[in-house]
Amino acid sequence: MAKKSQTSQPYSFVVDVGNTHTVLGIYKGDKVVDHWRLTTRKETTSDEVMNRIGGLIRFSDIKPEKINYVGLSTVVPVLERPWTKALQALLKRPVQVVNSDNCLNCPIAYPNPKTLGADRLCNIIALRNRGYKNAIVVDMGTATTFDVMKNGGFAGGAIIPGISASLDVLTEKAARLLPVSIEWPSKVIADNTDDAIRSGLMYGFMAELETLVAKIKAELGVKNVPVFATGGWGKMVVGHTKCIDTYDPYLTLDGVRLVAIYGNVAAEFDRENEED
Repeated sequence: MAKKSQTSQPYSFVVDVGNTHTVLGIYKGDKVVDHWRLTTRKETTSDEVMNRIGGLIRFSDIKPEKINYVGLSTVVPVLERPWTKALQALLKRPVQVVNSDNCLNCPIAYPNPKTLGADRLCNIIALRNRGYKNAIVVDMGTATTFDVMKNGGFAGGAIIPGISASLDVLTEKAARLLPVSIEWPSKVIADNTDDAIRSGLMYGFMAELETLVAKIKAELGVKNVPVFATGGWGKMVVGHTKCIDTYDPYLTLDGVRLVAIYGNVAAEFDRENEED
């Protein structure tokens, strides 16, 4: 990647809008210097978004005028416009939105690349920049995605329900099962209903995780493939399995950062229609 020459340590403001949570970060160079985690609001306007992020920035040591680059990744299509407009208005910079047309020439094996989630693409972009050719990323959020990198590009993967989503479905469909806190039980064979739910939820998820990683590695046919974990539930899981090599909570954000700096398709809107 050819570097854009503005400063040796540019500041980047990046946003990853997920189905449940939205993660924001400020980078100086390739280091996170500030970050926040918000609840994703599916119905919002650019003014409301600007009010939320403007309040956060006011308490940051990094002021808007210091920001050189802005990037946005979202898996909620209806939120792309209000978030982009808010970021443009607040930071006075073009917004690079991550998608298959703005992915730093990352190869995508999907027949229709536009259907690929931006967060999954960001994970591979981040690893490409670090010099990896083959890797697996397990991104544990509302959904758990298995993103497969082969020969430097996005090769495909798998998607299963996330930990919290699985719990929601179970307790919604079974009248006698009530929601429980998500934590590791002391043993697999539980002696009460709450821990029985936790046991099935957590150890069942681990069985899915380890099986899918093993099958993906076998199908790839590449030796010593590193496995990365990221996402909101990643930190809770990594200490209970040997199939994860590295936990990186900022992997997706790092991909957004790279597109913010090196992307060349800044978002544009029809000025005749300013409604969100």
